[in-house]
Amino acid sequence: MFTLRSQKLYIHSILILNMNKGGLSAKLKIVIVLIIVILAIAIYFTFFYSYKCKDISCFREHQKRCNLISSKTTFVNDVEDATWLYHIKGKKGDECKVQVKLLQVKKGDVGFSKLEGQSMNCYVPIGSVVAPESDISNCHGLLKEDLQETIINKLHKYIVNNLGEISEELEKPL
Repeated sequence: MFTLRSQKLYIHSILILNMNKGGLSAKLKIVIVLIIVILAIAIYFTFFYSYKCKDISCFREHQKRCNLISSKTTFVNDVEDATWLYHIKGKKGDECKVQVKLLQVKKGDVGFSKLEGQSMNCYVPIGSVVAPESDISNCHGLLKEDLQETIINKLHKYIVNNLGEISEELEKPL
């Protein structure tokens, strides 16, 4: 059978194997935790992080480049008649996709205040530094549609209210 010496060697080898397994398990746990941390950081920067510009020149630089680093840049443009939120969504072909949201209407018709909170996606050429909403024909979304509807309704009211004056002006010879 087993001698005392062989039993001691057997127990000693089992202890060494268990220690190695424990050591490997601890290393494996550290590697798994590191992978999870790196994955969490990557997910955060990919989906949730956005660079916030404090002035228009910062935003224009990011819009002009419109690369992977510039995407997800946001800026609140507080101008005289309205407050806009710009959010660079990234490159789409040879254009930069910018989401434009109307935060507040400060001046103008009451009808425009119903547009607050709505947004549209605007496409500006790469390298351009124009305000994304400056050429509404390059924009798509609910804000654009409702803005056009409001303008058409205002124009219709103006024409109906001034039909007599318009008629007289049309009858005058050139």
